[in-house]
Amino acid sequence: MNYRKFRKNLKAISPIISVLLMIAIAVVASLVVYAWVMGYIGYQTGKTGDSVVIQSVSWTNDTNGAGSYPKAIYLQNVGSTSVTVVPASCLYINGLQDPTATTSQAGALISGSTLTISPAGLANYAQGSTLTIKVTTVGGTYSQVNEQVP
Repeated sequence: MNYRKFRKNLKAISPIISVLLMIAIAVVASLVVYAWVMGYIGYQTGKTGDSVVIQSVSWTNDTNGAGSYPKAIYLQNVGSTSVTVVPASCLYINGLQDPTATTSQAGALISGSTLTISPAGLANYAQGSTLTIKVTTVGGTYSQVNEQVP
């Protein structure tokens, strides 16, 4: 008996309040999704300003048929922002880093300018073989080319 009396006194939330609660929950959820998507898009588009391209590679002159090695690698900043290239950690040839490489300038490489990278610690490569040359920046942007040894 007591249970029935208690149950009769219970009242549900009014339809107006329940609709307002559902709208509030939907608005909050959409704001959270919007903030997450805008943060992700902002992060991705922020990275598009960095872009570098290896324009060309010059080789040592080989007169005795022992092979040759890259003498200079010309890297151009084609992005809209400056990039930084650290000589000791920027050059990879066939996946091996050349920590003794030098660059023609220190500091940031501004948009539109070209940098010369000179490998130093590399041996001769056989004529006709293909080298994979990769140059990276501090921000992680890179350019990679496959060059045939002349």
